[in-house]
Amino acid sequence: MKIKSEWDIIAKIRDCVESKGAAKPKDLLMSIGDDCAVFRIGEGRFGLLSTDMFVENVHFRRDYSQPEDAGFKAMMANISDIAAMGGECRYALVSCGIPAGEDEEYVMRVYDGLTEAAKMAGVPIVGGDISRTGELVLSITVYGDAGPSGAILRSTAQAGNYIYCTGHIGSSQGGLEVFMQGSGEEKERWRSLVDRHTRPVARYDIAYDIKGQFRPTSMIDISDGLLSDLNHIAEESGKGYLLYGDRLPVSDDLRRYAAVKGSDPITYALKSGEEYELLFTSELFLSETVQMVINAIPVTLIGEVTDSGCRIEKNGKITDAGTAGYDHFREA
Repeated sequence: MKIKSEWDIIAKIRDCVESKGAAKPKDLLMSIGDDCAVFRIGEGRFGLLSTDMFVENVHFRRDYSQPEDAGFKAMMANISDIAAMGGECRYALVSCGIPAGEDEEYVMRVYDGLTEAAKMAGVPIVGGDISRTGELVLSITVYGDAGPSGAILRSTAQAGNYIYCTGHIGSSQGGLEVFMQGSGEEKERWRSLVDRHTRPVARYDIAYDIKGQFRPTSMIDISDGLLSDLNHIAEESGKGYLLYGDRLPVSDDLRRYAAVKGSDPITYALKSGEEYELLFTSELFLSETVQMVINAIPVTLIGEVTDSGCRIEKNGKITDAGTAGYDHFREA
């Protein structure tokens, strides 16, 4: 039987590991099913481990991605996973699969991007591995920790909580379209969208403040798309949601780009992946007339958690939210 979806095979892998693998130690608090594994490392201290792969012709292509950008984005994706748990990054390991006959300069330019992103977040790269592969592959593991209040999980949202999102969303998808379909002139015209796709910056610098001010009941980063990642929170928490479609935060440039394309900017906001904004739930209510800004990054109320059902309200109408976002095997 062929793989149905990324999430279906992950669920089967989790069942296999839990039923046939080694017994979980008592200090392991979360394993497969969240952005990071979480384990107790001492009184009021929690360790976080996350790993991710970045594969040529799946996550990036050489004809529209500079090697520095590929390395930068790969590292930021991992840094974002630690931020999504309310933690701080400490160390990174980078393994690289290199095609036979690869140009040395290209590989070193990839590492320039990796180290640039890691330095921004204050994360030293402390080791790794290399191997020969058919295409370029980056496999990054990041270790971090969370303070006395512990890590923020996907599985602890409660009905009546409010749903918030940092920054603006949708621009990465717009930037990808420009990169793949646009002329050189259009790439310059829509530079902010292109940069958002090629050089996304994780919210590692505001995760601590969000944790303190909002006391999130659950959190995830937007890597596969708003709807896809919100569905992860709903599924893991056993809850539903009502998403305020008309309130989704999109940039002015994305609105202008969508108008030129004759598209709805909210569609971009719902499905755009590789945004690395933080999506979280909280008991705290901020009305639509109040917007909190943390380190120049806006935080916007975009919905509420319900007992069941995944719905979206747009133009005064409520419909099933459905699914959107990236799935490795559905796309294949």
